[in-house]
Amino acid sequence: MITVRLVEAADVPAVVEHVAGVLAEFGLEFGVGSETDAAVRALPASYADHGGAFWVAYDHQDGRSTLLGTCGVFPVAPRTYELRKMYLAAAARGRGVGTRLLDEAVAWTKAHGGERMVLDTTEAMTAAIAFYERHGFVRDDDQIRGSRCTRGYARPL
Repeated sequence: MITVRLVEAADVPAVVEHVAGVLAEFGLEFGVGSETDAAVRALPASYADHGGAFWVAYDHQDGRSTLLGTCGVFPVAPRTYELRKMYLAAAARGRGVGTRLLDEAVAWTKAHGGERMVLDTTEAMTAAIAFYERHGFVRDDDQIRGSRCTRGYARPL
């Protein structure tokens, strides 16, 4: 059974390992090229205390829980939230986990007055780019914030 919920402090070691692992798949290093990496170590306060939220998706089978994915939203302008750290484990891709995380993030953002969601990513993450475009994000390179990112996107909510 797959569950999506807000992150808890006890999740942080698994979240850091997960984010670092996905970045490594694409030749990127956790803590290099994105100042938002540091906030992962201080979850949930690093998001919640600044008007954002962060979710984790777990697969529960045979008495074990495996982290499948993460995502957060963080306010970056009036009524605009940035989608951050949307990373899925290889085993989770294509199973609807990303859609569940994104749906949770969009619903939360709307409920908190958000009217626009933005993100940045890297060209190497072709499956993620296709996912974002399927979910209504339009390329907008003005949204590039991280030095390791090469593409920006925006979506009205």
